[in-house]
Amino acid sequence: MTALRARLLGVAAVVALCSAHVGSPDVWYEGAAGPYRVLVYVRLPGVVPGIADVNVQVVGDTPDRVTAVVNLFDATAGTPPPDVAAPTPGAEGWYHASLWIMAPGSNSVTVAVTGARGTGEVVVPVAAVATRRLPLARSLGAVLVGVGAFLVAGLVTIAGAAVRESVLPPGASPSRRRVWAARAAMAGTATVTALLLVGGRVWWDSEDAGFDAELYRPFATAASVRQAGDRRVLDLAITDSAWLRRADTAWTRHHRRNAWSPLVSDHGKLMHLFLVRTDMEGFAHLHPATDDSVRFTDTLPPLPAGRYRVFADIVHESGFAKTLVASVELPDLTAGTAPDPAGDDGFFVGRAARAAPSGGSVATLADGATVTWERSAAPLLEGAPAPLAFTVREPDGRPAVLEPYLGMPAHAAVARDDGGVFVHLHPMGTVSPAAQATFTLRGPADTVPGVVGRKVARADSAMLGMAHMSSAGRVSFPYAFPAPGRYRIWVQVRHGGRVETAAFDAQVGAAPRTG
Repeated sequence: MTALRARLLGVAAVVALCSAHVGSPDVWYEGAAGPYRVLVYVRLPGVVPGIADVNVQVVGDTPDRVTAVVNLFDATAGTPPPDVAAPTPGAEGWYHASLWIMAPGSNSVTVAVTGARGTGEVVVPVAAVATRRLPLARSLGAVLVGVGAFLVAGLVTIAGAAVRESVLPPGASPSRRRVWAARAAMAGTATVTALLLVGGRVWWDSEDAGFDAELYRPFATAASVRQAGDRRVLDLAITDSAWLRRADTAWTRHHRRNAWSPLVSDHGKLMHLFLVRTDMEGFAHLHPATDDSVRFTDTLPPLPAGRYRVFADIVHESGFAKTLVASVELPDLTAGTAPDPAGDDGFFVGRAARAAPSGGSVATLADGATVTWERSAAPLLEGAPAPLAFTVREPDGRPAVLEPYLGMPAHAAVARDDGGVFVHLHPMGTVSPAAQATFTLRGPADTVPGVVGRKVARADSAMLGMAHMSSAGRVSFPYAFPAPGRYRIWVQVRHGGRVETAAFDAQVGAAPRTG
């Protein structure tokens, strides 16, 4: 695993507001590719066009061939030929391919595995957007300035020599008039070159400003609290013109914006909203309702007063998943009414779980059941694979039977203490099931807005009705912490008919620097 570990530790520690999650731009997926169990990790480039690193582990099998291909959700030019993933040296079972992502927006990485059990494939949605500007190394800048100065000096010198000596016979000396003409030519060449350089600088600054303006930013969003009868209600409004005027083709054309597609349900909800108090002592996972996909409302649970960060996950019909970001000041709600125990909202107030004598951490739920974080002894490092595995046990120590929670055995939320990182995890990884469904259910003729959304809604309802049980009360979430710092992990399960939440702390160190 040495080579793979080195590759994954190369993840940049720069935290940015990125498309699918805050500060977690990379994509993790664990699930089935036909008859094979695969773990897929996609490291996105942060610029488009750019090269994505695709890493695939085939669990428990030695395949004959692993391929990967990337494609835009609405590509009309056909699918490009897949790239063959090569075995990763020093990492048994892992395969790697580098794929060009040429178009920004909702893309998919299709991984195919061929072996003794036949061929299987899986589609992993990725939101490819420009989130950063590539820096110019000082050393390279100095070299380019030197080369440029040499070329300008050479151009001026050649112009002077051409006027002064190019038409003279061999051995003849230039006249005073020709010498002055050469000097004038050199001055004129230098002036024209300077004007070209200034014009080039103006053009470059304009292009740079345009690129900076087109860097991906989440929708502008505002959160507020109001009284509604005997309830305190959270209002979240998308205030961004790109969303409010998405149907105005003249406006979108003038502002060089693409029209955003409608929202689709994910786990039966249009929005998954998380409240995280700045000291991380208060947490809630809510599912606001909406009439217009602009204003979302939900009743607040009994949370303590304080400043809360708001993270809201939504998925577009194109498969593009994004996290909206806001903040809100909450009054003291601890005397309020708790959410319906049989509902899908959950909250947590208090400190993280204590450390267990045998290692890891143990949290006790309200009904006496326990959740244990099965941590390895190795320290957590940025960019290094860190699957988050938890075991849930009944009060008497037996493995707990977990009921489906929004179609999944469990959910998890991970946040860094400064708010620079937030991600909503499932046992299948960072991938949204709805985003994945927009690719797998889309047909060639599905170009009318709403058609794919209705297919996703039907599939979403079917998934919620399935019995997704975890084995022996154990759940695991594939992930890698993208940056060093102090994190809190909230794990949510449905046990005894109630949504229960456990909290754990994690300290993540910086990856060792090489070179």
